[in-house]
Amino acid sequence: MPALTFQDFLLSAPGELLLEWEKKAYSELTADVFGSCALQIGMPQLDTLAANRMQAHWLIDPRGNLCDPKFTLNRIVADPSQLPILNESMDLVTLPHTLDLASNPQQILREAVRVLEPEGRLILTAFNSLGLWWLRQQTVKLGCRPYLPTELVPISLYRLKDWLALLGLEVDRGIFGIYAPGFRSLKRLHAWSWLNKAGDRWMPQFSNLFLLSAVKRLPGPRIVSCESMQKLPGKMPAPGVPAASSTTHSTLLGKKL
Repeated sequence: MPALTFQDFLLSAPGELLLEWEKKAYSELTADVFGSCALQIGMPQLDTLAANRMQAHWLIDPRGNLCDPKFTLNRIVADPSQLPILNESMDLVTLPHTLDLASNPQQILREAVRVLEPEGRLILTAFNSLGLWWLRQQTVKLGCRPYLPTELVPISLYRLKDWLALLGLEVDRGIFGIYAPGFRSLKRLHAWSWLNKAGDRWMPQFSNLFLLSAVKRLPGPRIVSCESMQKLPGKMPAPGVPAASSTTHSTLLGKKL
């Protein structure tokens, strides 16, 4: 059975629908993300930063594919699992299907988080293993033509959220999209677009695509109340009497001088 590359998939009817949906979704979520530098890792066929107003846009292209000349991205041919970028230097990072088409998605995600500024935003899109498109892909085992890219290995939504949480990212928004069955005709796919509203309301977990948006959080100083300080071992200094040492006081605030 011949393989179906991601590039060839994007030229198909479902691929065209994917590009249409993701262009709209990324535009909606990146337009109001501010800073100085934004980075897209993978998928040069779609400019996920087109609606973003930061001064510098960069693209990591692992295969050196040709980009549309109208893209605003500065291209770097590099391995996404070893980014040639300084730590905490990007205010926005996008991962359009970078993880579910990779052999080492966790390492790529770690690199994306490494280059992301504290309080920076990471946005990713992926195929849903519970969607009808992935169900159609299983007919390959029966000798049918591939419907989705053959290198695709979907990562469940819950696993992705776990990975993000372990890396210190807080998911604050998600979008589910495209519920149409696995047709090969764009006309038939659009004819089933009525499922999108019903799916968003009643069965979002069965969408064919999903988007996650997360913010990189760092542990900060903890505010200690008088009540909690009274529970600490040792005696509290009397009012108006300075503490015995600045080290003790600063430790209570969760910060050593």
